[in-house]
Amino acid sequence: MTLAATAELRRIDRATVARYLGQLSDWLLPGAFYGVHHTWPQLYRSDGDGHFLSAFVGDRMVSHCAFRTATARTDQGPRRVALLGSVATDPQWRRRGLASQLLSAAVAQCRRQRVTAVLLWTQNPDLYRRIGFVSGPREQAYSLEIDPHQPSTTQVRLVTIDDHRRLHELHEQKEVAVERDVATMTGLLTTPGLWTCVLEQHDRVQAYACMGKGADLQNWWHEFGGSDDDVAALLPAAARLLRRPASTVLWPHYRRPLPELLGPPVKQADPTPGPMIKLLEGDLPGFWIDGLDSV
Repeated sequence: MTLAATAELRRIDRATVARYLGQLSDWLLPGAFYGVHHTWPQLYRSDGDGHFLSAFVGDRMVSHCAFRTATARTDQGPRRVALLGSVATDPQWRRRGLASQLLSAAVAQCRRQRVTAVLLWTQNPDLYRRIGFVSGPREQAYSLEIDPHQPSTTQVRLVTIDDHRRLHELHEQKEVAVERDVATMTGLLTTPGLWTCVLEQHDRVQAYACMGKGADLQNWWHEFGGSDDDVAALLPAAARLLRRPASTVLWPHYRRPLPELLGPPVKQADPTPGPMIKLLEGDLPGFWIDGLDSV
């Protein structure tokens, strides 16, 4: 399929996209220590399940996007969705409509996979509104400010591989989330740039909290498992353990009591944009995408 001038759209496989990881990292994460395969492992790591569309001029990639499909537990039951991101174009080929045409092709491919909605993370919503995406609900972010020198009475430590199955159990207990198997959970918990702390009581992990993921979400607590009370006990102690006197908590809407339970250390910050949405079938009830699943 011809796009702009001599650019050609191609669906590419994992082996092909691996040759362009450095270029994609330069486009999407300029100057970052971690690359795209660290930041979005479910797309780009060798054991990921990403689908890739790129525009080429000869062997030169000039535009790109990627997506993966997943089952999201919503407040009205499971829905099959596509998580789309990594939209980037070579600076010399911008403003020629390449990204819009690639995205339209990606949405068509998602439709063939019978997903009900496409979710897209972006800092530039105007481009995507032109092809039918709308802004999703805004998400709440809170500043967590703690005294790093105050002793902690909560038994908190870093995660180990022996905890992974238990953390998967806690993830499965969430009201709304993207479904994962144990192997996927292990892969995500070993992402470079990720810090995961656990609350242990009576030799059993009761809660966990994640900060960072490759170059993304650094100094943000973006995924939790366990009861609201246990997460509220975990977060300040985890911030002390990681020596983070100031950090940001991305608050899942279904954890309504959490800010109040955290008490004085938490301050409300500005709402942050959630993913944009393009409905392909029916509606999309209340949902939440944890930070480890975002692309």
